[in-house]
Amino acid sequence: MAALSLLPPIEFYRIDNRVRTVAAGGERHIYFQRTPGSRDAQLWGAIPLRDRGQDLPIGVEDPAQFAAQALGTALERRGVAVGGSAIAEHLFPDALADLEQAPEPAPPAGVELARRVSAPLIEDLRITAKVSQNLHAELALRAVGRARRHVGSFEAGMAEMKTFLAEAGIDPAGYALMDGSGLSRLDLVTPSTVVRLLRHMYHSPVRDPWISILPVAARDGTLSARFGATAAAGRVYAKTGTLSHVSALSGYLQRPDATWVAFSVLVNNYGGRSTAEIRGVIDRICNLILE
Repeated sequence: MAALSLLPPIEFYRIDNRVRTVAAGGERHIYFQRTPGSRDAQLWGAIPLRDRGQDLPIGVEDPAQFAAQALGTALERRGVAVGGSAIAEHLFPDALADLEQAPEPAPPAGVELARRVSAPLIEDLRITAKVSQNLHAELALRAVGRARRHVGSFEAGMAEMKTFLAEAGIDPAGYALMDGSGLSRLDLVTPSTVVRLLRHMYHSPVRDPWISILPVAARDGTLSARFGATAAAGRVYAKTGTLSHVSALSGYLQRPDATWVAFSVLVNNYGGRSTAEIRGVIDRICNLILE
């Protein structure tokens, strides 16, 4: 039987390890599967002797419970006595009278032993935008709802989103948003709506940090491999958007005369053509704007 190690070393799942070892030089193929709604998981396949091994990132069924368990384990390893078992409490939708607004919560009871302060929000937004971190985008929407309406729900986050877009002069008829990441096939937005938002942000007090979170052509993020040998390299600050048969690019171009242009190119349903071809067309459009 092949050896299995966990990082962090938390036995969160009950893993049935059926990976076999085979002769050196053989083929390695390892598979992992979780049973939805339970702590049971299966690991199977084959790995050759003296093989370098394989890393398998896995999703966690209950992140809050996993974090509580990991904290308890870390304390025990540092000599802190921990009584009882790790428990995570969840706030379910049916426990709230209104998913868009809740009373300010009471201060937590007990004694605070330690506190960890996260990085500034702008740093997390930079990661989210630069590499298209969809999970962080979904969490950011809910974090806004919790900060402004005391409930970290999709409904509260979306209510704040609509309030902000109205303040930015965005016509509600120009968009239909069903999530925080843009992954839903039900999300709809017009290019003119995106450009209006981009113009609003450019003229806002947070223009510089806002532009700083966007990927830069031929420099970083999802644009690091685009615009390399063109005039647009280093001059396009824009966010990509990609689904099957959908490719988008929206942001700003800094022209040689130091003026800035907001743009949005959204391409849908391009069946029969490759994504690389569509991106090439988008990139040519950007270079034409710079001329």
